[in-house]
Amino acid sequence: MTAMAPRATGGPRPNRGATLIIGMILLLLMSVVGLTALKAIRTDERISANLQDKYLAFQAAEAALREAEHALSQPNLPAFYRFDQEGIPSPYEFTSENAHEYTRDLTGTAHVAQQPLYILEQMEGGVEQGSSLVIGVKYGREWRAAYRITAIGFGGSATTRVVLQTTYRR
Repeated sequence: MTAMAPRATGGPRPNRGATLIIGMILLLLMSVVGLTALKAIRTDERISANLQDKYLAFQAAEAALREAEHALSQPNLPAFYRFDQEGIPSPYEFTSENAHEYTRDLTGTAHVAQQPLYILEQMEGGVEQGSSLVIGVKYGREWRAAYRITAIGFGGSATTRVVLQTTYRR
């Protein structure tokens, strides 16, 4: 048998660039993952900022409700609408001309875009016989008046609004 003689290679094999291509693909994949993570973080920050703005508007509306309740507990009543009166504004139509403005300044301390507003509506003293809802309570011969308080609070942005309502008996 004849032995095969080893072949001479003539030097190292030339690189074909496979390592470079694999490295570039891995770099591209890591960049895509990083950008996706940054986008998710930015979305979370927006959600968090919107929630904070909503809570700020809620607290402003709640403060306006409490002020209105306090005003109704005083001997002299503030201006109010009657339940059957025409032209009662909706909360999104409240202005300082047709609604009460919250007296403490929240624009500087709580950083709201606009002061909260509220209106008072005197509700009907009672309803017809057989109805399931009676507003007001009869003490002796008199009905206690009931008032609906509607307040709108604004967040850090004027487009963030929260509307709250409550009923107060006097």
